[in-house]
Amino acid sequence: MLPLSAAPYTLPFVGPGTYLIFGIVLAPVYVMLAAWYFGNPSDGKTVGLGVAYLAGLTTALWGGLFVATMVIEVAFF
Repeated sequence: MLPLSAAPYTLPFVGPGTYLIFGIVLAPVYVMLAAWYFGNPSDGKTVGLGVAYLAGLTTALWGGLFVATMVIEVAFF
């Protein structure tokens, strides 16, 4: 079990929330991607478009949160 109050992380920006988001919250997304790829019939162009859309959306959300976190750190700490 991963303790939620463990402070010394081995990787930068990796905390219990990262494991929660990528492990539990995104599980339906992983299933959806597997269904797109392994489903019958499988259209490569549609799979690529869906994966690119999800990767772009995730990058935009995480990038925006990172920038907001850095602004808050500079402004208040």
